[in-house]
Amino acid sequence: MNGDGRELSENALRLYGACAIRNAEQVEALKQAHPEAHAELVAWGLLTPDQPTGTVPTVRDPKNAIQRRFDDVLDAAEQQVALLKALPELAQQLSRAYDSVQLRVPGTASVYLDDQAVVNARLQDVVAGAKREILASQPGGPRDQALLDIAMPRDVAALDRGVVLRTIYRETVRDDGPTACYVATMTNRGPDRSAVYRTLPGKFERMIIVDRETAVVPDYIVAGSPPHAAWLITDPASVAMLARSFEATWMRAQPWMGQLRARRGDARDTVGSSASAMDGVRTTRRQREIMRNLCAGVQQTTTAKRLGVSKRTLEDEVAALKSLWGVGTMNELIFHYAQAPDCRVDDSAPAIGPAGAEYEQTA
Repeated sequence: MNGDGRELSENALRLYGACAIRNAEQVEALKQAHPEAHAELVAWGLLTPDQPTGTVPTVRDPKNAIQRRFDDVLDAAEQQVALLKALPELAQQLSRAYDSVQLRVPGTASVYLDDQAVVNARLQDVVAGAKREILASQPGGPRDQALLDIAMPRDVAALDRGVVLRTIYRETVRDDGPTACYVATMTNRGPDRSAVYRTLPGKFERMIIVDRETAVVPDYIVAGSPPHAAWLITDPASVAMLARSFEATWMRAQPWMGQLRARRGDARDTVGSSASAMDGVRTTRRQREIMRNLCAGVQQTTTAKRLGVSKRTLEDEVAALKSLWGVGTMNELIFHYAQAPDCRVDDSAPAIGPAGAEYEQTA
C-alpha cells in the first residue's frame, strides 16, 4: 500500500509479479531493497504470511483479496457516513449539557460565569471563533512576557484570517517594554494584517466584543461574586450598546504603535507590575485587595470569603495594616490608605494576550 493508503505501491506490484513466477532471486532482491512492499502484500491478503525464511512467498488469488479490500473500505466508509449523520444530534446534546451548567438570567441571552477556568475557556472559544472583528477594552495595564508569548500565535492567526483586531489599553503600557514590543510587532504586519491599538489614561470599562454578536463583561449583579466573575452576553441590543460604548472610548483614546516613553513626574496612573515604580508604596497586592474591599464598605466576612481565608485570618491582616500606618481605628486606616500612593495602584490581573483571550477583572 502506498503512502496515501489508496493503492499498492509500484514495488509491491513488482514483488507480487516476481512471487507469481517463482523468481527466487528477484524476490529476495526486492524484499531486501523494499521490505515495506512485502508488508503491503501481506496486509492486502495477496501473499500467504508466516512462510519459512528463504522460500518464495505463495501468492493468493487477487480477486478474493481485492473483494476483501473492497468490503473493508466500504465498511469504513459506511461508519464514517453514520458518524457524519450523527454529528448534528451529538452537537445538540453536548451544547445542551454545556449550557446547562451556567446560570442564565430568565428571559435574557446572558450567562453568568463564576469559575475562572470556565470564564477563560468560554472566552477562548469566543475569540477563536471570531470571523470579522475583536474589540478589546483592557484597563489592566502591562502584560507579562510569558502571556504575550502565548497570545502571539493566536492573535496572528486571527489577523491572518481577516479578523479586525482593535484593543484599548491603559496608558501605562507605554512604559512597559514587553507590551510595547508586542504592539510594535502586531502593528507592523502589513496592510490588512495588522492590529490597531490605542491607550487612555484613567479608568474605563472592561469588555471584549466579538463580531458584534457576543460580549464578555465584568459581573456587577451577583452579590459576593469572585473578582474574575463575568457575563457572556449574546442579546443583540445589549451587544450593540456595548459596542457603542467601546467606540466612544476608542474615540477618546490615543493611537499607539508600541513606542516607549520615559515616565516623569507623579505616577498617578501606575498599574499592576509597575507598582514598585511608585515612591512610597508599602503594601502587597493582597493587602491592597483587602483595602479596596474595606474602602468599598464590604463586610469583613464577605471579604474573607472572596480571599478564601477565615475571618480570623483577615482580622489579623487588617491589624497588620493598621500597624503599618500606625493607626488604631478602621476609619483612620481607610483615610491614610486613601491618601497614600498605594491607593493609586491598579492590580487588575493580566489577561492572556492583548486581544483579551483571557478575561480580566478589576478588583
